[in-house]
This record gives sequence, structure tokens and C-alpha cells, in this order.
Amino acid sequence: MDRQPIRPLVVTAIALALVIPVLIAGGFGVRGYVRASFQSEDQARSARALTFMILRMQVDEETGVRGFAATHDRMFLKPYRDANITLPATFGRLLPALDALGLDDALAAAKDAQATNAVWQRSVAAPLTAAHATDTQAVERRGKELVDHYRRDLETIQTSIVNRESRIDADTQTAIDRIGLLVLGAVVALVALGIGFGIYQTRTARRLVLNQREAAELRSAFVAEKRVADTLQEAFVLKSLPSLAGVSFSATYVPATDEANVGGDWYDCVQLSRDRVLFVIGDVAGHGLDAAVAMNNARQELISAAVFDAEPGELLMRVNTELLRQSARMVTAACGYADARTFEFTYATAGHPPPLLVEPGRAPRLLQFGGLPLAVIQNATYRSFRIQSVPGAVLVLYTDGALEHSRDVLVGEAELLEAAARAIASGARDIAGSIRDSIFKERRVGDDVAIMTVAFSGRGDGGDGLAAESGAPGTRSVLRRTIT
Repeated sequence: MDRQPIRPLVVTAIALALVIPVLIAGGFGVRGYVRASFQSEDQARSARALTFMILRMQVDEETGVRGFAATHDRMFLKPYRDANITLPATFGRLLPALDALGLDDALAAAKDAQATNAVWQRSVAAPLTAAHATDTQAVERRGKELVDHYRRDLETIQTSIVNRESRIDADTQTAIDRIGLLVLGAVVALVALGIGFGIYQTRTARRLVLNQREAAELRSAFVAEKRVADTLQEAFVLKSLPSLAGVSFSATYVPATDEANVGGDWYDCVQLSRDRVLFVIGDVAGHGLDAAVAMNNARQELISAAVFDAEPGELLMRVNTELLRQSARMVTAACGYADARTFEFTYATAGHPPPLLVEPGRAPRLLQFGGLPLAVIQNATYRSFRIQSVPGAVLVLYTDGALEHSRDVLVGEAELLEAAARAIASGARDIAGSIRDSIFKERRVGDDVAIMTVAFSGRGDGGDGLAAESGAPGTRSVLRRTIT
């Protein structure tokens, strides 16, 4: 009688002795599959990041060559040369990564992209940078064909990597399911307690794997996008401005306090001749990596269009058409030309805040402006405004972040006018930086802010010291207030 209870204990012990090794083996199996899955995903993410870097370097090369071909300003060749240095090494890292993943089609595409880039260097970049191409348009058309081919190769690589990641996830899930069934079968042979324990173990393992994978993907995606967007924002904001005898420049960029709010503000200056310079400032709708990429695209289109259109209004119409063709994001912009010989500003705006003009002996004032943002409607028209100014005049351009620190736009404009007047009266060399410090010394920056100034120096040909404004009939004047 006393030995009867021992049998269930023995059976239970034997069952546990059989089930526990199965559970342990199953646990190690899950761990091994999860580890292999994470390793494969890390390799795939690394290959995807390298592919993006290669695309970015190609964009830098193309932008640099196109900028130099359009302006013959060797400043544009710096990103081209930097990319030339780093691109071979990056291909050298990508090819082994694709080989390790077993992606033969992606490996072939990467080698083809590398060869295509070499052809582009010889047949397009070399003639354009050496400035000895007899038919520049033909060379540029050839360059576009090669770049399109290059990007198709990169799309093939990205698609192959994504498919590989999908297969990894499916194989891992299948392996986990099989181990779960094995554990469930062993638990069924035990007792209800063993069954419950086995189900709990299986569900916990699956939930842990899915949660870890989701958290890792979200964290990796956020970090990667923030890093790339920051890099693009820093690269696309011009750091060195042209140096002309009769014109001086200053500029500043202040990122939003919110780290996740990487915006699309930018400014640029391009010297077109000894006395003439193109100035551009703009803001792309939205934030993050997409906004940073859209910003670079709009910036390139504006600079490229300046080669064909001497009138700012026509320049904006050309860029609006091109951005709509590309289904680009909405962009606000102000662009124009400063002539150091005649002390004349010519400009146009597209949904952008009005420029600010400060002249000797005259209160700062907001200039005329008008026009819809770019990439909103087809056949939008933009008017050019011409300002005949004087030596010592300073034109201030800015993005809406310089006004939106206040909920009242009129208050923001008044503070900007006062800050500009103080900065110029103080004789500050960095006028843009002085305006920035005056406005945001004790304020949190809620949105990205870009400020750029164009100042005439030298002595004029005479005049009464007041600028004459002209624009197309019907343009709305918004000289909201002046500071005396």
C-alpha cells in the first residue's frame, strides 16, 4: 500500500528525465536559430547601409560634376573628389558582405555598378572636370544613361537584400514552430502540468524573439535615419560662401531643439561672374530623411536652372515644373541675383517669407513678395522684383523658423527687423550670426532656422541713398512695419 504512491512519482521522474532534455535541447535550438537570425539580419542591414552610402557618394560625384560644369567653380569638385576617395573602399566592403549572404545576383549587380562608375568617371566626369568636352550636352546625356544604369544596379541589390531578410524570417519562424511542436509532443506525454509548462515556454520564446526583433528593427531604423538625415543636412548646408570684392556674405543654420525634427532648410550662394552672384534659400515641407533628400533635390534643381534663366521668376517656374514632374514635396524658396557693379538686387519668392532690406540712413523694411510654393500646381507663375540699392545695403533672407518662435507672425517680423537693425548698427562681421543670437539667445528653437545676408560694399555712383522697388503690376506689397 505504501509503495503505490511511488509509481506515479517514478513515472513522473522518468517523464521529467525524458522531457527536460527535450526542453533543454529545444531551448538551445531556439537560441541558436535566434542568434543565427540576428547575425544574418545584422549582415543584411550592414549591406543595405553600404548600398545607401554608395548611392550617396554617387549623388555627391554627380552633383559636384554638374555644379562645376554649370559654374566652373572648383568649389563644387570637393564632394566629387571626396566621393572618389571613399567609393572604392566602400565597394570593397560591400562585395564581401553580399558574398557572405550568398546573394549572387546582388553581387553581380554590385560589380556591374562598380564597373559602370568607372566608365562614368572616364567618359563623363573626366571631360567635364577637365573642361575640354566639345559637346557638353552629349556628355551629360551619356552621364545620365550611366547614372540610371548605376542606380538600377543598386535597386537590384536592395531588392535582393530585402528578399534575403524575408527568407531569414520565414526560416527562423519555421524552425521555431517545429521546435514548439516537439516540445508540445513531449509535454503531452507527461501530464497536464508538463503540457502547460511546455506551452508557456514555447509562447514565451516566440514572444521574446518577436519583441526583440521588433525593438531592434525600430531602434536600428531610427538611429540610421537620424544619422543619415543629420549627415545630409550638414553636407547640404553650404559652409563656405563666395568671396567677391563688392559683396560680402554671412549665413547661419540652427537645427531644431527636438532631435527627431531634422528639417529641410537650406541656403546657397553661387558666384556667376566677377560682379554677379546667385543667392538661394528654401525650406522643404516635413522632417526626417525624406525631407533632407528632397531638400538636396530642390537645391540642385534651383542651381541648375540658374544656368538657363537670368530672371528669378522664370527660374522658379522652370523648377516648379521639374519638381512636379518628379512628384516632389512642397518647397518654399526665395532666390535672386546680386550685382556688385550696379548695387542691384533681383529676386523672386515662392511661398517664402519676404526678404528684409537694410540701407544706410533708412529703417529696415520687408520687401514685396508673392507666389505659391513650388511643387503645388502646374503652370504657377512667379514675378521678379528689382531693387536698385546703394553701397552698404544689406539683404537678409531667412526661413520661417526665424519668425515662428512667436505665435504672432507680426511680432516675429518686428523682432527680426529689430535684430537686423542692431546687428548692422553694431558693425558685426557675422551679421547672420548676430541676428540669430539676438532672437534665440533665451529661446528654444522649435523649428530649423536658416539666415543668410548679402551685403554691398564699396562706393556707389551717387543717388539719394534710397532703394527703388519695381515689380509686375498687381503684386501685393507687404511692408508691414518698419523700425525707426
